[in-house]
Amino acid sequence: MRRVAIAVAVSFLPLLPLALRASDLGDVANLIGLAGTIVMWWQVLLGVRQLAHRLGDDRLAAVSLHRWLGGCGAFLVLLHPLLETVVDRQDWAYVLVPDFTWAESAYASLGRLAFLMFLVLWVTSTLARYLIRHRVWRYAHYVSYPLLALVFVHSWGLGSFLTETPWLLAYWLVLAVVFAGVVCWRLSVSRWAVPYRLVGVERLSPTVRAYTFRPLGRALDPLPGQFCYLRTSLASRAHPFSVVSGGAELTFAVKDAGSFTERLRALEPGAVVHLDGPYGTFTREAQDGPRRPAVLIAGGIGVTPFVELVRRNDDLPLSLVHVVASPQEAVFGAELRHRLGDRYQEVVRPERPAIPVTPRARYFICGSPRFVETTAAGLRGSGARRDQLYTERFDC
Repeated sequence: MRRVAIAVAVSFLPLLPLALRASDLGDVANLIGLAGTIVMWWQVLLGVRQLAHRLGDDRLAAVSLHRWLGGCGAFLVLLHPLLETVVDRQDWAYVLVPDFTWAESAYASLGRLAFLMFLVLWVTSTLARYLIRHRVWRYAHYVSYPLLALVFVHSWGLGSFLTETPWLLAYWLVLAVVFAGVVCWRLSVSRWAVPYRLVGVERLSPTVRAYTFRPLGRALDPLPGQFCYLRTSLASRAHPFSVVSGGAELTFAVKDAGSFTERLRALEPGAVVHLDGPYGTFTREAQDGPRRPAVLIAGGIGVTPFVELVRRNDDLPLSLVHVVASPQEAVFGAELRHRLGDRYQEVVRPERPAIPVTPRARYFICGSPRFVETTAAGLRGSGARRDQLYTERFDC
């Protein structure tokens, strides 16, 4: 994602000549509005996983950049209307109350509507993020599409820099056209997902089942550690699952949790699902580059990204620590113990694993956010450097 970060920085360069000639607070307010629009433009692009994957294959890095830009964008978007209020010597109602009585006020009101949409998006993504259901949070993110459309129209109608600078107006039109194309593509991309047929279901533990799918046409070719998004119909929401077995057929191990897994359990052999992917670079460093010890640390179902890695790489110096709630939940434990021997360690909670830290080892941690955070903190407390740690969270 370094190339994407550079591209983000370069996209602000057209604003530099305008910043150098800004002469008053009104010019500063306009510049901040334009900069906020560019940040939101990038957020929309990085929020479309299929597009973000083509820009860079590290999904976690794309999500991190998306979130970081969200913080920057929030600051700029909040600051722009406040500065405009000061410049125009208006009260706070000026920011929120629409007025479509004449052309200029109508363009300004489009910005007000966009600002109100932004407040909804910001509140659901920050203050209320853990108070609302994921589905509500996800649907709230669709507000970003009409929001940014309104911002483009608002800036085109009122932006003094755009009307005075033809080359900047051309640049703005290119951004708007790309945005429109991305939105159209995003709304139709689910129809491009690859159809697979369910050919087998196996219970691995009291709470985990393995689902095996066979392609109906083009087949996906995931690498060890990668994941795919699965949807039970083209209209349903896609959910990410790590691939535990690749090749002619794909197998996913899924823990029973939530309404989606209920729909998955209800599928009969022969049912058609749609897969999108593969994504992710987790465990890549364990397979490429210099041979260094790789310590795989899994919390419960977080073992799934490691299964295919162990199967395909008998020659790598791998060891695996599997932390589970009970011995029955140690899915793939017998196979992993057979392949790794004493390099496989099963730890039943509340017992904590004893993981030695060495300077050359790499540590790959997968599990719930809390498991990943506490395990990584423990390793850092034992002397592990941050560049030795690689993580994958269930919520990504």
